[in-house]
Amino acid sequence: MSPKTRNVTQREIARIAGVSQTTVSMVLNDRDGSNVRIPAATRERVKQAIEQSTYVADPAARRLAGLDNQIMGVFTYEPALSPESMDFYGPLLNGLERAAEQVGCDLLFFTSSPVENGTRSLFHRKTRLRLADGCILLGQQMDGDDLKRLVDERFPFVAVGRRDETTAKVPYVGIDYVSLTAELIERAIALGHTSALYVHRNLHSPTARDRMQQIEASTASGGLRFTLVAAEDGDLTGLVGAAAEAGATVIFTEDAFLAEDVAHVLAGAGIEVPTAISLTALAEVRDHRVNGRALAGFQTLRLQVAAEALSLLQQLVTTPAEEWDDLETQRLLQGMVELGETLVERTSAK
Repeated sequence: MSPKTRNVTQREIARIAGVSQTTVSMVLNDRDGSNVRIPAATRERVKQAIEQSTYVADPAARRLAGLDNQIMGVFTYEPALSPESMDFYGPLLNGLERAAEQVGCDLLFFTSSPVENGTRSLFHRKTRLRLADGCILLGQQMDGDDLKRLVDERFPFVAVGRRDETTAKVPYVGIDYVSLTAELIERAIALGHTSALYVHRNLHSPTARDRMQQIEASTASGGLRFTLVAAEDGDLTGLVGAAAEAGATVIFTEDAFLAEDVAHVLAGAGIEVPTAISLTALAEVRDHRVNGRALAGFQTLRLQVAAEALSLLQQLVTTPAEEWDDLETQRLLQGMVELGETLVERTSAK
């Protein structure tokens, strides 16, 4: 077991900055910078010393002192408000907003950390994480070192989605994609399908691995045999040939947008969904249609996931850190299979 990271004290911050401990305390608690007794240069020295030493204020101590802000942070590793990402993030952010209104807290959306190589750094010097009492983390892929550091520092946070990027016990709320994927595969088998394609984006997130685990298990057991097709950067050039070679009568995709792209490629080759081949996505499919038909896949209850995540975060914030090990901090919610209209019975012609 890794030794617990030692929290730097205000006294040590004062020594580094060359000021009194009282001054450090005043800077930490002067939220709006309105205390004119603290010169700007002094304030800056203290802030730099805090950054250098990664000071962690004990949330329990701040609450006892009446310093809790009733602010919950929201950090997204990937851009969340672009048109491309709103299908995934929109319901989560909506759920967080509703839940925050009900419990009477504010949400602080951390956006100052720049997106570099498609992701943000949680501990970037511009991320003002300590302004919040705790933080919700969103992202398909997260940094394992970030997660471990938050756990070691006992900072209240909850990740959305199952996490396995670190062996540290990361608090999370997610969807049980293992059970959903297994159920949809069984549905395809019951409809007479024996050979399938799995078109995926070659992601390495925990939920991507959950899906792939069931795909590989089905192939190994001989239930529904899958041929894997990696759509690198959305490239589906070899899709039609792969389907013909495998004799596939159904195509599973990693997400609904990929399913729509697959249907477009198939249509270009004169292959109609679902008449000639069935199609389903291992993801949320609400409002997604192919050839005017409701796409088969999952309902993932993301509003409920977001509300549960904020509820767990509040529980962590209001519980002494030494008691966190007694809490249920890793929760997977059950989604539902949406049969839709694109997964149909295999006919003798297929």
